[in-house]
Amino acid sequence: MKYPILILDTVGEVLSAGLFHQDKLKTLRLKGVETSGEYLLFKAVDRLLSGARLHLTDIKTVVVSSGPGRFTGIRIGMTFASILSSQLRVSTLAISGLEALAFGTAGEKKCPVLAGYRGEKYYQSFERKSLHKAPRAVSKPAWSSKEDWEQKKLEIESRSFQIIEREPTPDDFLKAALFCLEKNQIPKFEPLYLKAAGYERKK
Repeated sequence: MKYPILILDTVGEVLSAGLFHQDKLKTLRLKGVETSGEYLLFKAVDRLLSGARLHLTDIKTVVVSSGPGRFTGIRIGMTFASILSSQLRVSTLAISGLEALAFGTAGEKKCPVLAGYRGEKYYQSFERKSLHKAPRAVSKPAWSSKEDWEQKKLEIESRSFQIIEREPTPDDFLKAALFCLEKNQIPKFEPLYLKAAGYERKK
């Protein structure tokens, strides 16, 4: 394993971050990411490292949310991780919030759901028959308008999938990352954009 592990989720309305060091996970949440994303990112990283008496050069792995969510939020987190990878030779893992929830919640058949813009939803169904295997996606990540969501939710539940609707936590991302590192199943480092940049402004 490559420790310490820095975890960053800049996709939602609240920046969520964590530091896994010496078998302990320290986390924090900062509001205002929509207007001060880059500033809050550096503030979060500095606070976590200072609390553990570490420097940025001590980090061995960065886990970053690849989406889905705000275009700018995805870009901020993944750009930061890319720079660390190129400048400090840090290992990087891009994990979607939907995948993180699939790792972080119990149940064989589940459909993680993330809140989107003005009542929209992002969702994806997974099956996991064993804790020794990664959750298997049985649908592609998708988004729904507020008006269509109730019908889509009924369709998902009719197939016996449990709806899991909450924000992913650093612990969720850590569980996914540890599994990927242990099994050497490193996901592609690419963003998960389900809508075009500026989509909300065009409506």
